[in-house]
Amino acid sequence: MDYFKRQSVLDKPLINAQNKYVITHYAGIQTRSFSKLVNRQLLPTRALKLAVSTILLACTSAAYSKSQAAPLSDDSWQTTGTEALNLPNLRGQGLSFEEQYQNKLLGEWSLRNINGRVKMEHDPWIQETVKELTWRLNAQARQQAPLGLVIIDNPSINAFAAPGGVIGLNTGTILAANSMDELASVVAHEVAHISQRHYESGADERKKALLMQIGGMLAAIAASTVDGDAAAAVMMGSQTAAMNSSMAFSRNNERDADRVGMQIMNQAGYDPRAMPRFFTTMNQKSQMNQTANQFLPSFIRSHPLSNERLSESQSRAQRYNALPLNQQQRHQALFDLLYWRVQSTGKHASEMALMTAAKNSVGAKLALMHWYGAQQRFKEADDLFVELSALSIAKRQVLEPLLSITQSQILTEQNKWQQAAEVLESQQRLYPERRDLRLYLAEALTNSNQPTKAQVLLKPLTEQQPSDRYAWQSLQLANEKLAKTTDSAPLKSIATINALRYRSHDQLWSGHYERALTSLTQAKQLTEKLQNTAQANSARPLLANINAEIKAVKTAKDFKP
Repeated sequence: MDYFKRQSVLDKPLINAQNKYVITHYAGIQTRSFSKLVNRQLLPTRALKLAVSTILLACTSAAYSKSQAAPLSDDSWQTTGTEALNLPNLRGQGLSFEEQYQNKLLGEWSLRNINGRVKMEHDPWIQETVKELTWRLNAQARQQAPLGLVIIDNPSINAFAAPGGVIGLNTGTILAANSMDELASVVAHEVAHISQRHYESGADERKKALLMQIGGMLAAIAASTVDGDAAAAVMMGSQTAAMNSSMAFSRNNERDADRVGMQIMNQAGYDPRAMPRFFTTMNQKSQMNQTANQFLPSFIRSHPLSNERLSESQSRAQRYNALPLNQQQRHQALFDLLYWRVQSTGKHASEMALMTAAKNSVGAKLALMHWYGAQQRFKEADDLFVELSALSIAKRQVLEPLLSITQSQILTEQNKWQQAAEVLESQQRLYPERRDLRLYLAEALTNSNQPTKAQVLLKPLTEQQPSDRYAWQSLQLANEKLAKTTDSAPLKSIATINALRYRSHDQLWSGHYERALTSLTQAKQLTEKLQNTAQANSARPLLANINAEIKAVKTAKDFKP
């Protein structure tokens, strides 16, 4: 069940923020978002769509000119390669604590803006798989974990990084890759940009370009919800404006990210030679698009790919040895599952395409099983489950925990929540650290009237990753269920208050500050009433938490990069 399509009963008291223009701040510029117009479908013509891109491009150009006056403050794996990682020295020439703190604030601001403007791929298994890849690569070059991973449900090929450790990519990037190593090459390239501090180190001109780049990225993402060509125009314009004065720096950055990215891949156990292979794919696509007078893929626009750079990457990749066959097979088996899971959840593949691919791909067969469940064709889904369950233990183990997750989703489609919980609990005992299993199991427990057990699973997720919107929404639903089903009046009140609090966290991380403040104000009013009852002891710490959360939302709202 997709939490992001459900309407909470607690949403009713909220101010209808969709009837207000959302104000986005970057580089000292206030630009009016067109979410109201898009949501109301007042842009039916191509002319108006391109008008959106023109205005957004003007805004990003203004952001660059403004930045002239207001620059921004600034399990390991054995190494087998011939080069040592050339990373910044954090003792002396690295970032100060103040600069690290400012980067963290900027990263959080970027994350909130992106979350509130694009359609995300929220499937927990896809998130967990790409996160494991990202964190593994990041660990080779940085001591800090990434601030957040963003997977945008968009068929175009693009990836990006922002200061503070926000790393994102489109689902189109996954579908354009031919292997897990090629996908790793894209992520490693972005990790290298962050680890080498390409966004904040160096001359003032580079720092001034930072706000322009982030502003252009956010503007293009907003435009992509209206029209793909509009997004391309905005991104191309913002990149041109940002890089015209420092093109040599841009080329050097890209070569540096290629070099360090390959080293990161090698240390993490991926094939560095996959990077030039993916570049070749991008180069072919860009040539086709130029012939057809279409815009270049986003990844090419934001990461200029010259023939010289392609040649250098091919030459450098030859220095690395090929991966052992068993390692290649393990990576490819996981990529097969990931590729077809993205096809299924994103509704990119038809039944015929899935059936054809399923003849040679176990990942496609599992995706077809998921597709049948979503279409309420449970007999066909069960037949495929029986077929997959009959595989040898070794082959079936490769499919877990996705096989059990898919089975549980088919059970939930039939409202067999308790059975789904039992299937997931067996896997969660084997992999207690996995976020995806906790989320799926918490959903099943909440819907089988066990919301307290669901909360036990969910709270560690929000402590580990405060920006985890899916976990916050799951906590909200668990408390709503508890408030509806409990016979205890005090427990009902506390559950209602917590549901409002958890909703505010989701609203904060999607950039809806006024909504978050409204939710917290409602929670505070209910808590203050508790102070005059026998629950006064419980009300005092709750009130302290709510006041701290209100302060945090106001601080985030007031932050201007």
